[in-house]
Amino acid sequence: MTNRLFRHFFWYFDRTFGNSRKWAWQILYVLGILALVTLIFAFFGSFVKADFVAHTTPIDTTTTDTSKPDYNILTQTISLIFNVTNLPESDGMGTVPIWWQIIGILIGAVVFTGFTITYVSNFLGNRIEAYREGTARYKFSDHILFLGGSKMIPPMIKELYNNAEFRKNHFVVLTDLNVQDVRRYIDGALSEEEKKVLKITVLRGCRDDQDTLKSVHIDKAARIYIVGDNPFDAEHDSKNMACWNMAKTLCYGRDNIPCLLLFNRASSTFLFRHRDGDSNSCLNTTVVNRLESVAQRVMIHSGNEYNAFPALDRDGIGKESEQTVHFVLYGMTDVSYALATMAAHLCHFPNFVECHADGTYGENKSKRTKITMIAPNIKEEKSYMTAHLHNLFSISKCEVLEGEWNLDDSGNATSFEPLYSPKSDENKMAEVGDFLDIEWEFIDGNIADEKIRRLLKKYYRNNQEGRTYFTLALCQREADKNIAAAIYLPSEFHEIKMKEGSESEIDYKKTIPILVYQPESEEMLTTAEKETDMFKNIFPFGSVKESYDPSIRRRINEGKRIAYIYTKGFDYEYMTSDRTLLNDMWRKSSYVNQMSNIYSAAHIGVKLRSVDNRAELTEEDIKLLAVTEHNRWNVEKLLMGFEALPEKERATQSTPEGLAKLKAKKKSFKHYCIAPYEELNTGDRKYDTLIVKNLRDVVGK
Repeated sequence: MTNRLFRHFFWYFDRTFGNSRKWAWQILYVLGILALVTLIFAFFGSFVKADFVAHTTPIDTTTTDTSKPDYNILTQTISLIFNVTNLPESDGMGTVPIWWQIIGILIGAVVFTGFTITYVSNFLGNRIEAYREGTARYKFSDHILFLGGSKMIPPMIKELYNNAEFRKNHFVVLTDLNVQDVRRYIDGALSEEEKKVLKITVLRGCRDDQDTLKSVHIDKAARIYIVGDNPFDAEHDSKNMACWNMAKTLCYGRDNIPCLLLFNRASSTFLFRHRDGDSNSCLNTTVVNRLESVAQRVMIHSGNEYNAFPALDRDGIGKESEQTVHFVLYGMTDVSYALATMAAHLCHFPNFVECHADGTYGENKSKRTKITMIAPNIKEEKSYMTAHLHNLFSISKCEVLEGEWNLDDSGNATSFEPLYSPKSDENKMAEVGDFLDIEWEFIDGNIADEKIRRLLKKYYRNNQEGRTYFTLALCQREADKNIAAAIYLPSEFHEIKMKEGSESEIDYKKTIPILVYQPESEEMLTTAEKETDMFKNIFPFGSVKESYDPSIRRRINEGKRIAYIYTKGFDYEYMTSDRTLLNDMWRKSSYVNQMSNIYSAAHIGVKLRSVDNRAELTEEDIKLLAVTEHNRWNVEKLLMGFEALPEKERATQSTPEGLAKLKAKKKSFKHYCIAPYEELNTGDRKYDTLIVKNLRDVVGK
């Protein structure tokens, strides 16, 4: 209790004297300290009150009144403190010469007062400097610890503020950046109400130094966010990984501390997700790739939360829909990889499912989602992407326009070549099968080239004719080039069409959404969008401060519920409300399975839109969406590094021995269920059906 009082006192003291705008509070602190010192002296003076009076008050011998003289110890104490030169020459014990009193006063003023003021001034100066520089340390416990001063922190704090459970926690930020700069942009992002309620401390130090982590009491933290300082730093991911390893060591003995670990490179996320899991780790870790978070923020529409970006499937693609999604990305960069792979995770629809007369299901291959990537000199970047996602591209329909290629009179490309490199990949597709509902295009060219502009116009016409839902993303590394590309698109792309009967709501089935990557700040395009009608369909995205997707916590909770349904299987009856049970079950699950459940949760909004968000699903809905869920799962597994097995090998699951051998291969990231839905055995089909049938249990009714 005493430690807590001192901790709060010093924290408020430093915060007050470290802020020049809090001068009124500083005066109150000084007056309070003076009052406290006076009361302490008065308290101790009361114990020597009789002697004090005897030496300072003459005794009247002419009266028989034995009562003590009227004496106010507080008044006398104040007099002594503030009026020290008013000393009597006689105190009943002898005469004190005035010159001696003067010498005593001078010595007291020089030695006592001088040294005291110097000491107090130095103490206050050092404390203020330590607070401003972030080198002061406090005894924290049950605090929310941010390791790194990234501009992603303010939205994280705001998201936690919206949950009343966390408002009383102390927020501690450890950064290697300038502390006052970090305080400034955190304060600038918070409302006045949030500033009054939240207790935020910014400290200076390296997140990958063990002694520094001890000094911020990482072992007593309620939650840990390892976000880093500058996501563009080449050592950002390595430092975050080192910090995570140190946190595991320092928090040893504690149980299930929520921890968010942020990476900037996809390769770092891939390596972490495929490590051997540690189910006994004290950290309950969620890994977030920053650019994947950007893509999720742009593309995931749950139906429960507002998303300003139009969905790739607009209001939904149902079983009878003629439209398919066509997502075109200009620029082969890290952010375009993140957007393209997230689109591959999400864009799976019932109209790809073909119902045969005998009750079986097949693929309507004309209804594939198409992801087109365009860039000058695309060959090298295309090779990098296809090699990184080799298991996906080895069995995907994928065409390439490189070198000298042309368009016919209708604007159709005439030189598309299939992507098979090496030659064995062609045999791979023949062995595994052509059953994926995603296809790819890679096109070599500059967006200013006339043939690229003609190709974009062709995509635009397909959208207007009701064949596709076309979305364009400009993903070059330079913000100004993306703005220029957006502004100077063909004039059709700037035509804003309103929904029928509305003067304010844009119809994005006819208006093309244009996503414009702005890595530093989105302010320029945000202002233009507000003030210029022709830019209403331009959506800036991707700045560091807008990278964090606050709905990730909701998707994790939905992922936990999906994991619970998987675990219960045919015994599932209703969704448990026991959070401890869900958390324990989640923790025991492998990290790959956790991510699979989170990706499944991300697709719920797509499924519900495809059936017009019906509260009760029909039997036909459930069957179609179960096949759709499996089609999504196929691509998810391939994106996560799993390999599909040849059709002949998959056929061995018809015997118990064969099935056992196939299941054993999952440890080496080879999965026999990456196959058409009709190949699945009854035991494996049940999971897709269970998830779809209980979607409302997952999202909460």
